Parts: sequence; C-alpha cells; structure tokens
Amino acid sequence: MGFVGIITLCLNFLRKSLQIEIDRYMELTEPTIEKPMTKQAFSKARHKISPDAFYELFETTSQTIIEKDAFGRYKGYRIFAADGTELQLPKSKEISQDFRQTRGSFSPHARVSALCDVITGFTVHACMDTTEIGERELAMDHLCYFLAHKHAKDLFVFDRGYPSKALIQYLDEHNFKYLMRLQKSFNAEIDDAVLKDFYVKIHGRNVRVIKLTLPNGPPEILITNLGRRAFHYSAFQGLYRLRWGIETKFNTLKNKLDIESFSGKTTTTVLQDFYATLFLSNISASIKSESDEVINKENEAKNLKYEYVTNENILIGKLKDKLILILLNNNPQIRAASLDKLILQISRYRTAIEPDRQFPRPVSSHKRSCCKPKKAL
Repeated sequence: MGFVGIITLCLNFLRKSLQIEIDRYMELTEPTIEKPMTKQAFSKARHKISPDAFYELFETTSQTIIEKDAFGRYKGYRIFAADGTELQLPKSKEISQDFRQTRGSFSPHARVSALCDVITGFTVHACMDTTEIGERELAMDHLCYFLAHKHAKDLFVFDRGYPSKALIQYLDEHNFKYLMRLQKSFNAEIDDAVLKDFYVKIHGRNVRVIKLTLPNGPPEILITNLGRRAFHYSAFQGLYRLRWGIETKFNTLKNKLDIESFSGKTTTTVLQDFYATLFLSNISASIKSESDEVINKENEAKNLKYEYVTNENILIGKLKDKLILILLNNNPQIRAASLDKLILQISRYRTAIEPDRQFPRPVSSHKRSCCKPKKAL
C-alpha cells in the first residue's frame, strides 16, 4: 500500500477495529490480494506521513469554498460563528506529554476550535491545541486566517465566553462586523439600563447594545458594531439564533462523524484523524448542499407543511467506501457521474425542518452515558 493508499484509507471513516477497516479497504481496492496489510505495518507506514498532509486536504476544501463564495446569506450578510470544545484523546504516554490530562478525567483532552458558515455548515478554519489555550486565542487565529478573504458584509457571531477588550479591539481594527452575547455583570452600565437598543462605551469603544426579552429565562444581552440602518432591533433574535449552526456542526463532528474515535494512540495519528474528519465534514456539507437543491426542486410545486432537507446521518453512512472509490477513479467523467448518482441516491433520504422547536437540556447531558442517536458509521 503506497502513499495514496495510506491517505485514502485514513479518509475512509476509520471507526471500527483497525484490522477490519484495512481488510475491508483492500477488498474494495485490491480484491485479488491474498494477504492484506497488517495493522502493525499500516501504523508504521502512516507515521511516515506528516499530519500537515491531512491539514492541506482540509484547507483545500475550505479554500475552494472561499474562492467559489459558496457561503449562505442572511439579509445579504455571510454569517460565521466561532466556538470551541474539548475532545477526549486516547490514553498513552506520548499523548499525555503533548496534551494535558484535565483534573478528574482518566485520559488527556485537547481543545479544538472551529470557524463555520452557520448557514451551509462549511468549516472555514479549525485548530487543535492543549486545554491551556483559551477559546478567545483560538478565535483570534481564525480571524487572522480569514483576513485575506473578508468581505464588507461578513458578520461574526460569538457566545458569552468570548467578549474581551483584546478581541473587540481586534475586530474593530480590522473592520470585522460582530455580534456577541454578554454574560451578566460584564458591564454595570449595561445591566442597569432599561432601554432595549442603545449605545455605550466599552473599553473606550462605542458599542451598540441589544436587550432581548426571551419567553423563558433572563434577558439576552448582545453587543454589536452593526448600525441601526443595517439591522433593526427586531431582527436580532433571529440573527443570533443562527449561531446554533455551529452547535449542530459540533454535534455532527462528535456524534455522527465520531471525531473522538481515533485510530491510533500517538500525537501523529490523532492529528491525522482530526484533519481527515474535518476534510470529510466539508465534503459531507458540500454533498448535502447539492442534495438539498435536488430536494427543493422536487418539492417546489408541492404544498408541504414543512421544508425538507437531506438526512445528514444517512448521508455520512452512504459516504463510507463510496467516497474513496470516487476519489481513486482516474477518469473525470466517470468520477463526476458517480458523484451525481450518489447525490441523487442521498436526496431520497429526507427529514423535515420544524421551526421553533425547543428541547429541555437533560441534566446528564455532559455525561458519556447519556442517550445518543444511532450512528450511521
């Protein structure tokens, strides 16, 4: 198995026993081979490939999306959100040295952060670091990466953990539009104000404050540098709600693409798997976008109660094995036809979008033992 074989095997959703995955891959690509590669030989071979190769693959997808401007729009704006989470890593001496083991845990953890287009689900930039690095620092890395690609109508949405003097200053200095949610007691003048839409000075900068009244719970306090001509007060509840797109992206990465199911116990294999999963995530989002277009055209003349979109879980399951066979095909016409056929197949599996659904957060949602949807992989 050469360089291409090692790469494509790593891109084939390695979620089962490694030897089973190797045998299955070789049955697909080299059915005449009598003695498939052992997992020990595969592990030795993959360590000769830098994780940067997988980062390049992921970056190729994000650069293509940027160049084609395939992002969604909301009132003319491209809406991006940054967020972070922790990933549980395999327990080994090498990984424990490179990534700190958090207190009370039985294995090392890494902090990952992603910048996503919340409408299409494309990941523009992502990084992995130790848990000692904060989400704000990683968000600055995202913005620095995006500097060369920004438009006048780009809007970056942040949750309560992000507002800070350094981040607000960076956003203003580089003419980034932003919308941030504030924690209570962030600013006494804001807490005491009774107005719903007003301006205050925060760290010497004039900032617009939006106070939203929610059906349940305390008011939602937002700050932004968007003017009243760009967005009326009434638009902000729907605008901030778009941030949920990055929460669903992490749900896809963790529970559907199973990003924490690493296929090795070294730092190299962890980074390879991390960027391979991000590559697959963008490929999945691209196919879902095209499949959704097929569904929309078919339903255009129908009087349906709900809008329908592609079932993402089934989409990911269908990509297993089929994606690498498409990638390995050297004939561009056959490759394109195979991809079109796959998109049509996937478009048959649909799910309805029910607006304004609310689910109470389960008390044990942070525990590993809580119920999860059935996986397609």
